[in-house]
Amino acid sequence: MNDFTNKKIKLPEVIRQPYQLTANFVKFNFSAGENRVLVRILQRIKVHQEINYTPQIDLNGNISLQYHYRDLILDSTNTKERLDDALTKLREKTLPITSKMVVDGREEESIKLVGVIEKPEWTKSRSHVKIDLDAGFYGFLTDLSKGYTEFLADSSFNLTGTYNIKFYYYVRQWMQTGGRKVTLEQFRKELEIPKDKYTTNTSSAFKQKIIDPAKKMLDEIADVSFNYSDIKQGRKTVGFVFKFYQTNNKAPVRHNVERVEEIFSLLECNFELSKADKSRLVGLINKYQFTFLKSIINTHYFDVKDNYDRMKDLPNAINKVILDNYDYLFQKNAENSNR
Repeated sequence: MNDFTNKKIKLPEVIRQPYQLTANFVKFNFSAGENRVLVRILQRIKVHQEINYTPQIDLNGNISLQYHYRDLILDSTNTKERLDDALTKLREKTLPITSKMVVDGREEESIKLVGVIEKPEWTKSRSHVKIDLDAGFYGFLTDLSKGYTEFLADSSFNLTGTYNIKFYYYVRQWMQTGGRKVTLEQFRKELEIPKDKYTTNTSSAFKQKIIDPAKKMLDEIADVSFNYSDIKQGRKTVGFVFKFYQTNNKAPVRHNVERVEEIFSLLECNFELSKADKSRLVGLINKYQFTFLKSIINTHYFDVKDNYDRMKDLPNAINKVILDNYDYLFQKNAENSNR
């Protein structure tokens, strides 16, 4: 909402952020909640992206942004307390930015350590949140002169899982190159995977714990995804080759809570749904639309059940039914749109 006119602000779908921030997106272990807050901040800045932002600065050198709670959480998420935790952890994260410091009456170049957000504040009723940004950090976010990374806001907003989020920004960061060839050590460094993690059967661990889950989620939710293959030395995998591509996913839409819960209810009668399953199911609703997904569940229940019994992965079981039975429709639509 606009603080002055009380009118709903139309937020842009595409975000351009400084390249340096993208690098730190990968370095920071952002939770899904923290990432959603940042996405909304960047969207709001894009609306008001201007050089002269001096009138917005308060006496403490900050610029304030105000949000409804519902704008910072998924429609399927009812635990607002998790947002409080995300805001607390975001305040603990800092970035070094270039600034000016007065020394003996002279202005000198300096490095200023700023919080990603400053002094988050929320109403006791959990209806509104106020977030302060350091004015220097705000200026850094609006300066795209040293290069930027472009991505879809809602693709990022709907992601869950720290490494899935990292992988999305990793793909967006290198998207224009078409792909990336990395050793296992490069991969560990570029995704900031701790040195003491996945030390045995490293290539298999990377694939099972990071790469395969990220590919699955990006394929279902995001505007970009990837394929990969092993780099071998004899029988040993020493690295990976990644090839990046645009998916045919539309920009995700925010669904009515009742519709999301209706899909969950249809499935919970016969399947156990984890939080991760629910997030990925929202991704399928985004991709295929509510009425189509509901129809699939109702008319192909036994196919879904057979796939689930083999795969033990409900969202993937549903997606396989769609691809097995209706992939030709989506291919046809793609061909028509390319003519």
